Amino acid sequence: MYHQAWKRMLEANHIVIVSHVHPDGDTLGSALALYDALIRTGKKVTHYNKNSELPRVYDFLPGFSKIKNSVPKHFDLVVSCDCSTRDRLKIPLGDYEIINIDHHLTNHYFGDINLVVDRFTSAGMVVYELLKANGIEMSQACATCLYTAIADDTGFFQYGDMDEFTFSIVAQLVKDGANPKEIASKVKRRESLSKIRLYGYMLNHFDLYENGRIATIIFDKAALEATGAKRDDTKNIVNMLRSIANVTIAIMILEEKEGGYKVSLRSKDINVSNVALEYQGGGHKTAAGFEVPICDPKMLRDEIVEKIKRIDKE
Repeated sequence: MYHQAWKRMLEANHIVIVSHVHPDGDTLGSALALYDALIRTGKKVTHYNKNSELPRVYDFLPGFSKIKNSVPKHFDLVVSCDCSTRDRLKIPLGDYEIINIDHHLTNHYFGDINLVVDRFTSAGMVVYELLKANGIEMSQACATCLYTAIADDTGFFQYGDMDEFTFSIVAQLVKDGANPKEIASKVKRRESLSKIRLYGYMLNHFDLYENGRIATIIFDKAALEATGAKRDDTKNIVNMLRSIANVTIAIMILEEKEGGYKVSLRSKDINVSNVALEYQGGGHKTAAGFEVPICDPKMLRDEIVEKIKRIDKE
């Protein structure tokens, strides 16, 4: 499949690489690495992301400034990076093929070619194996992007099904020019003041259930306005609640600017992707999420807590 996917990319006239809406380090890192590799072969490539504002902590990634928030008029191939469902591409229907590169257990296999390896910790690992299988030279830019993808999706090697194979890839990426210290500093040590204020809000407003085993936080528009926070400031903030000693599951409910709510689920051991699937979402065993239309966020929170209690007893 790696050879088939690469062959199709080389045959395409214009490739659009897509990172998912509200991007993280894995989708951006894997997409930018692939962008770099394809550009070096002389292909016509556009990297598309629906969001007009991208997380600035990734602005050091090579090719970041070339990401477009509109699709070109003519293209014949879409390569999706780190998207478990087609709707996360936010790209119009059209006469083109899709290569689906992902690692989520809940992937919907929506591509004409599906490179989905759910035992991998990140889409970055799938892209690495794709390039390796086809003998593509690993540039420093490519190595930096892939290292960032893998590190970011594992919480800088704190979680995920990491094994010797994962670290062998990371070690090779360092040999190829990725700088672990610099990447960690760029991603983890440039928090905005508004995000720090949002942490303060969360620590004063979160709730505990089931004898402190479940922690929840609701961020409505008023909370974001009061702290000056943007949507991107909420990224991974729920992990702080999961880090509390007795907490095994953390839930964040975020009111979206355009309406509806985004729900993020984090756990230490329970498979929260099963909960996300009930709402047509997806993700990993310990990190999943979904979106719902306008509703009462407190009722939604209580509903999710009940589902988790049910799963916990099974």
